Amino acid sequence: MFQLGSLVVFCGLLIGTSESLLGNVVSAVDNLNVQNPVSGDVLQNLNLDVGSLQETKDWSSASNNILGVLNTLDLGKLNLLSSQKGLGLRINKLSLLDLQVGLSSTGKGIDLKLPVVVDASVSLPIIGSVVDVAISLDLITSLTVETNAHTGLPTLSIGKCSSNSDNISISLLGRRNTLVNRILDSVSGLLTNTVTSLLQNQICPVLQFLLSNLNINLTQDLLSNVLTGQLPVSL
Repeated sequence: MFQLGSLVVFCGLLIGTSESLLGNVVSAVDNLNVQNPVSGDVLQNLNLDVGSLQETKDWSSASNNILGVLNTLDLGKLNLLSSQKGLGLRINKLSLLDLQVGLSSTGKGIDLKLPVVVDASVSLPIIGSVVDVAISLDLITSLTVETNAHTGLPTLSIGKCSSNSDNISISLLGRRNTLVNRILDSVSGLLTNTVTSLLQNQICPVLQFLLSNLNINLTQDLLSNVLTGQLPVSL
């Protein structure tokens, strides 16, 4: 039978080593890297209907087309592992909720916001626990219609795609005990940064490619609707 005295000693050892565990885990998470990056031909592996996207003049249809392609991205193969055995981050589910439209800060273009929610599993070294996390963030890019100096024709300019650092959250699910809670609290920022970088690297190039194939007339009409307040969804 496990004696009370032994339990007290064990608890004392656990408390005494928790700070060391935290340091080891934080160091390990800081060394996370992508072991299976997507190859350069990712666009060729997607079900792209560029012709349909170029022809449509309806924003709702174009938005659904873009979201349909993005939702086929398979990030489950992008297991994030550190050089230290036992630590891992696996993407279980990617949810792209909508493609929201708003007027840019300059008043001359369109800002597009793509809310993203990721469900992932994190395996922690040393203590051997696996926990689930949900991370939500927004990817932001922009569209501007410019005039070609040589032809005088309108052209589409696409801005940088990045995450909104002011609107990133992480929810730690299935917490088990105080030690696990402390470890997760300590590494949550690092996990958020890792997932944010991953999503930008994998989603942004595809999103910008799709936007580059939008019908220029659709983009002009979309900007006109934003300026006149005809679109109900804003950033």
